[in-house]
Amino acid sequence: MEINWKGNNKTNNNLKFNTATKNNIFLHSIYNIRLFSSLPIQNLAKVKPVISYLNCDTEKAHILNDNKGKSVIYRWFNQINKNTYVGSTSNLTIRMYKYFSVKHLLKSNIPINNALLKYGYSNFSLEILEYCSEKDLLIREQHYIDLYKPEYNILKIAGSSLGFKHSKNTLEFFRNDRKVSEKTRHNLSLAAAGRVLSEEDKNKISESRKGLNLSKETREKISLATTTLIGISVKVLNTETKQENVYSNLTESAKAIGVSRTAISKALLSEKPIKKFFIVSKV
Repeated sequence: MEINWKGNNKTNNNLKFNTATKNNIFLHSIYNIRLFSSLPIQNLAKVKPVISYLNCDTEKAHILNDNKGKSVIYRWFNQINKNTYVGSTSNLTIRMYKYFSVKHLLKSNIPINNALLKYGYSNFSLEILEYCSEKDLLIREQHYIDLYKPEYNILKIAGSSLGFKHSKNTLEFFRNDRKVSEKTRHNLSLAAAGRVLSEEDKNKISESRKGLNLSKETREKISLATTTLIGISVKVLNTETKQENVYSNLTESAKAIGVSRTAISKALLSEKPIKKFFIVSKV
């Protein structure tokens, strides 16, 4: 069976559907009968969806079963206010499981999530605009964003965060209320410990810090943190050969056994062996 992509005139014989879906696609292609529904969509002349699911509440099982592992350009259609959302995914079933989770929708304050919560799945239709290869997803998504100008899409460039704006409450939270635990701060510090900066990066950091006056307390904290992470002697024991060596700092010990300085730092904290047989400890 062959399915024709309306958008790029390619065919794919590898798409697998259940019998009901195959029959619907056949009726659509031969007799121009809409699939699963007589969905009233805007700009019908622009493109006819491959499949249309009229009621996303009652047709949830069809949506999930028909689209396992399929790369898709899809469109949500609000039957109440006619607003739409265009998206793409390399596996529509996984994406739809998230959409069908109220808990997931509540996590992100974005228009399409809010609309699904407000109007309910029964007032939304889902259109499969196109099945395409994964490498073409963003190109085809951009095509349909430009074509339909969907109201629920915050981002007008497919696959980017250009144009996204945090709410005032979120920005206020970032500025004043967000708190990072000491454990998280320490982990971030360890993660950055092995980072190698280019000369360009070093110059940018240097320029940004010009004129910055640090308090005596801050300088002491930085000095202590540096000593803790770098300036300590480390003993490395090879449990296979029973050989034991002492190094003046983390960097030297890391080079000796062929790992990063960050790996040494984490091993000191976790007391777990590196490469299965190197045990490191403070001197």
